[in-house]
Parts: sequence; C-alpha cells; structure tokens
Amino acid sequence: MNDTPLNNDQLSLWWRQAREGDDHAFGCIHRELFNGLYNYSEKLLQDGDLANDAVQELFVRLWTKRETIGELRKVKPYFFTALRRQILNQLRNLHLRELKISGLAKPDIEFSPEEIVVRTEEYHSLKNKIALLLNELPKRQKEVIYLHYFEDMDYTQIAGIMGIHYQSVLNLTQKALQKLRSADLLLLLLSLSYLYRYWRH
Repeated sequence: MNDTPLNNDQLSLWWRQAREGDDHAFGCIHRELFNGLYNYSEKLLQDGDLANDAVQELFVRLWTKRETIGELRKVKPYFFTALRRQILNQLRNLHLRELKISGLAKPDIEFSPEEIVVRTEEYHSLKNKIALLLNELPKRQKEVIYLHYFEDMDYTQIAGIMGIHYQSVLNLTQKALQKLRSADLLLLLLSLSYLYRYWRH
C-alpha cells in the first residue's frame, strides 16, 4: 500500500481497464478503496460484519454492471455514493429490520477515540475530548465532517454522495466547525484528520 492516497487519474485508468474485463485492475480499485468504504459502511451500519458484507456486495454489483456504468470522472466519490445508496436501501429491507437496525434509516456517524489518530504526547490527552465533541454534532454535520476531513472528499463530492445541495454541505460544515472553533479544537481536528488519512495508508 502506498504511503499517500492514490490520485484519481490512476483510479480512472483502472476503472477503464476493469470495464474492458481486466479483473486485476478491478482488484487494484478494491485494494485502494476497500478500507475507506468499510470504515464508512461500519459507521452507517454500526456492525462490522454487515459493513463488510455491504462493501463486498458493492464490489460484486459494480463489477457485474461495469459495462453499463460507463466512464467515471471521479471513481472514489462514485463508489461512496453507490455504497451509501445501497445501505439506505438495505436498511429499508425486511431482513435488516428483523435484525433490529431499522432505526438507522438515517445514518449516524460515530467517532471513536481510536480513530482520532495521535502521534505526539501533547495531543494524546485531547483525543477523547475531540471525539466526544464530534459525536455531539447533529447526524448530517458528523457525516459531512467525516467525509471531508477523514475521507478527503471535496464539498461537491459530498453533496453528490449525500444527495443534498452544495450550499447545504457548506452550511453543515460551517456549523460544525463553529462548534469546534468555540472549543478551541478546530486546529486539532485539522491536524488529526491529516494524520488519520496519512497513517491509514
């Protein structure tokens, strides 16, 4: 695995090759995106096994439909959008309701202290505080913060993934950041989210 996230050009190249039947190229996409998709899925479903199944099902479905999907200008946001839509559909399914998770029809991101990656002692004592503060945010604010700062999505991509207007993403972000700023934790969030993305890769 590379030390830095792969650029979109390489992902787009792999996707073009996959559309032509290159399963190795599709495997490269799987390797590059799986962890991020799994983390996002686990947060929405709050169950590791269900999250793994959802992501695996996504890859199988996209491989099967690859020829009809067409060219993808932004591969990673497309996969995240498809995963979110799939999960929301699954949450309305009778089988998942029988598993008593139907109450998650509106996804609710939850941050854990372990995800607030720290590499220096002066940050260590603050990771619980910032995780608690993030978890106090409304659901959609948490999802925007997670996608932007922990999955490195821009606001246009987030709007597409969540199915909301671009301005709504900006408003949600501003409200969330204002709360962090008022607690003097905004700079810490920026630092820790960078470390999270760096060390995960």
